[in-house]
Amino acid sequence: MKDYNFNVILNEALVEDIQNAVDHYSSINENLGKRFYKLVKGELNSLKKDALLYQIRYKNIRCLAVEKFPYLIHFNVNHKTNTVFVFALICTYKNPNDHWIK
Repeated sequence: MKDYNFNVILNEALVEDIQNAVDHYSSINENLGKRFYKLVKGELNSLKKDALLYQIRYKNIRCLAVEKFPYLIHFNVNHKTNTVFVFALICTYKNPNDHWIK
């Protein structure tokens, strides 16, 4: 497989999604919030090289699970611009349709 080096672009709403989840876990335990943030940051960095490892789930969107937490990172890959666009961080315990209606 070709060695890719994608540019990862984060949707503005994603930053809010991450902060809300970090705040939630920090309210339980400060270290848990920090651990969650560190894992999400690592997963987002991994998309620079590994974005194509994840299968398309729906409408050209791929999903990456956050290790040990019930969250999926939703993103798509544009081969022409060599870009990964990350749309959202969604809790798998919630109805995903609720997340997209804003």
